[in-house]
Amino acid sequence: MGSHSQSANCYTVINVPFSKTHKLGVGIDDRPMFFIRSSITDNAPNINLELITVQFNELCRLKKDTESKFVNENYYTVITLKSKQIDYIEYFLDVVCIVLEKLGDFPSQQDLLNEIQKLVELFRRFSRPPIKTIQGLWAELFVIEHSSNPSYLVKSWHTTTSDIFDFNDGTDKLEVKSTSRINRVHRFSHNQLTPNESSIVVIASLCVQQSGVGKTVLDLMDAIEPNLENAELRFQLADMISKTLGSDFEKACEYCFDYALACDTYQKYNCKDIPSLDNSSIPAEISDIHYDCDLSKVTPLGVPSEIFPNSKLIKSL
Repeated sequence: MGSHSQSANCYTVINVPFSKTHKLGVGIDDRPMFFIRSSITDNAPNINLELITVQFNELCRLKKDTESKFVNENYYTVITLKSKQIDYIEYFLDVVCIVLEKLGDFPSQQDLLNEIQKLVELFRRFSRPPIKTIQGLWAELFVIEHSSNPSYLVKSWHTTTSDIFDFNDGTDKLEVKSTSRINRVHRFSHNQLTPNESSIVVIASLCVQQSGVGKTVLDLMDAIEPNLENAELRFQLADMISKTLGSDFEKACEYCFDYALACDTYQKYNCKDIPSLDNSSIPAEISDIHYDCDLSKVTPLGVPSEIFPNSKLIKSL
């Protein structure tokens, strides 16, 4: 990776692999910097967050390692990571490359500002509380990674904390349940087990236990990304991870889970086969009901694509 010279705004850089115009270098304390070739005519204010800075219309002089002098002088939008933590660096490099792939070599001013705003919001979330446990997110990523159509699952992934199901394509639903216990006992909301009649609902169940050596959330993200059909979905995957983990991101990068155990215990169940309370027995005044259910004696589904051939979501499993 390139380096920073003593002169103001002079950097040694390398090419971003898929781009002829955008560059990657390092700044003070070896912090990674992206140089996005751009022309911002509006007076866009610079952005300074806890983890990243964005500087617009910076006149920079760049050179490659093989060149003896600074030969490339242009205006760039410069995005710098402020953390030296390795997991943040890997995530930063990955996400900004996805953004640059979406933008192309010569982005319009509006496209650039729109994508920068999404990037800023993504990194801003790392200072917010998590909305789900690390174990829960890991289990959802495991299901995506194991699916035959990960792109469709990412498209169907829940977007808000108020969503009843983890995956919902507007027709059918998929809920992922994980447990660290030996027994296959999961907590359900009553609504998850009594959905509308026209929807197929499948419960994915697996045992997720921490281990000294295993796979992290980022390991699963790295495994899923190459199988997604476009940069937009890869960004959506990274965005959901930041939205879900929030301030737990660093902790999540340290938590390894037993991948082999998850594979061995992964089962799918038809929601209709799982015991639940009868709606007629619940007084109308009572709501927001949750209960634990043991699936040990429930018969798992066979091959989902054979049982539900007309459900694109369930076939994706």
